[in-house]
Amino acid sequence: MKKQIVILNLTFLFFLFTVNYAFAGATFKLGFDTSGDHEVSVLGVTASEDVEDSISASFEGVGFINDNVGIGGGVTYQFPRSQDRFKGDFYFIPVYGLIKIRSASKKAAPYGIGQIGYNIIFEGDNDYKGTGIYAADLDGGLYYGIGAGVIISEKFQIEVLYSVNNGTATILGTEFDIEYSKVTLSVGVNF
Repeated sequence: MKKQIVILNLTFLFFLFTVNYAFAGATFKLGFDTSGDHEVSVLGVTASEDVEDSISASFEGVGFINDNVGIGGGVTYQFPRSQDRFKGDFYFIPVYGLIKIRSASKKAAPYGIGQIGYNIIFEGDNDYKGTGIYAADLDGGLYYGIGAGVIISEKFQIEVLYSVNNGTATILGTEFDIEYSKVTLSVGVNF
């Protein structure tokens, strides 16, 4: 619990700085998550399952330090999603720093983006994490993503992003490593 409070406080300070510095570079993105893979590892054994398509919403703030390079941060809320053959929904909420490298053109500018951060929330319903003494304690972990997009106009952008959410599930003292990877196609509105 103490670790989560420290992470939330640092996250709040990070976003306060980012929004103050880069509000003119704010973007809201609505994404379609596809090609998802949910991988569980414990004691050297790994199993994976396909994840059904879902939706995510992101808010990012980017301040450009020159015409081509911007730095900032963001947060993504993943709507609950499930695995193909297992009951239960899960989701992550990552907070991340980012770097955005774009062409100097103001119209139809392509860009690349890199993200790295931490999943401040990893949660699942009772079907996903279980109940009673067999209920899993879920904790977030490393988040990272890499992608490319195009700024269509001053107000709109389209982006494709490959990202990975990591976390852990602890059941009866045994820790399972969880990795959820996906491809997101998003449309963004720039403010």
